[in-house]
Amino acid sequence: MLERTFVVNINQDYQSKKIQYSSGYSWDMDNYFVTEPNALRLKKIIDIIYNTEPQKIKDGAVIYASKASETPRFKLKEFIKNNNLKKTSKHGHADYILISKGFMNDLKNMLKIEEFRFFKEAYVEKHLLSNAKHNWVIDRQVETFNNAIDKNRVVYVRPQNLNSEYVKSIFNTLHNEYEKFQENTSAFFGMEVNCYRNVKLVEIINMLCDNEKNILSGKTKFIFDEEFFEDLNKEGIELDDEYLAILRDMLFSDDKSNIKLGFEMMSNLVISQPTLLSISFLLNELYHTTNFRPSKYTQSNTNLKGLLKILKTKGIRWDHNWKTFGTGLRVNFKEGKEGEIVKKFLLDNINREFRLNNNASETLVDIVFATEVN
Repeated sequence: MLERTFVVNINQDYQSKKIQYSSGYSWDMDNYFVTEPNALRLKKIIDIIYNTEPQKIKDGAVIYASKASETPRFKLKEFIKNNNLKKTSKHGHADYILISKGFMNDLKNMLKIEEFRFFKEAYVEKHLLSNAKHNWVIDRQVETFNNAIDKNRVVYVRPQNLNSEYVKSIFNTLHNEYEKFQENTSAFFGMEVNCYRNVKLVEIINMLCDNEKNILSGKTKFIFDEEFFEDLNKEGIELDDEYLAILRDMLFSDDKSNIKLGFEMMSNLVISQPTLLSISFLLNELYHTTNFRPSKYTQSNTNLKGLLKILKTKGIRWDHNWKTFGTGLRVNFKEGKEGEIVKKFLLDNINREFRLNNNASETLVDIVFATEVN
């Protein structure tokens, strides 16, 4: 299904007044093309996974933890043992496959079928690769081209580049160059998969396709890490006011060992709506008032990494400004006590910004969202 490709961009050489096709960006080295029929198959599979309601794992079921799963393996091992489950190293034998929803969201966002212009084999050999100044990027492109099954579907121009005002103006001026471009390229419909810094997408696509029949029949189901994490922490610690105060003292301590222990405590909490909201506010304050950065702690605490992944997947951007952070909170906490807390947070920040920008003494006393209007 996946065909390795690479991208070239259209530019104009103002001295020769001819078209230039530039390439050589390292972030375009891990590109793949999926033809339209295969892209539609992939979309169907992904839609089924997203539309399948989470189910309780059956007794004796076989679980496969994919490379695209960030579930802490020590916790998974304990969960499997305590729940009479089995683990397999082959996804084709699994009843349930663990996968990160974050990675799946990345793939889902790429499911856009467009028309791509691919250069024909003869033109690539004669004009794009033969005279190129060799470096590690060009050498890799040559290798990609030489290993391709269909050499007419390796080198392409992205639709956004081809349809840009800049390129349109070039072709309007250089009519002969446009004719040459049309003559030396062919149109293929499909989707681009850019795996730059995300090579796990390749494994996900291959795994989905290999298990297509089982997924369509319902024999194999997928479990998102972010949802499974709640099951893993069911035996964890309940967050109450006293525990929250202790946790806060430890995270804002000057002692690094206290901070590390505080994150251990946080990552083992029972996950609930009130707990997620409290954690979100705590992380947001930490980020903006201390030098806290998650990468310092997630390398040695995979459970914390899983917790932060839940927040990210839910769109709770605690490491952003109050507007972005508040938007994520509003999406996730609309009802009950948590909804009122979020509403007050937004109101306080709107008033603060209003006073700063207008030097006004007036304050808003309430806000009403469109969804709350009868």
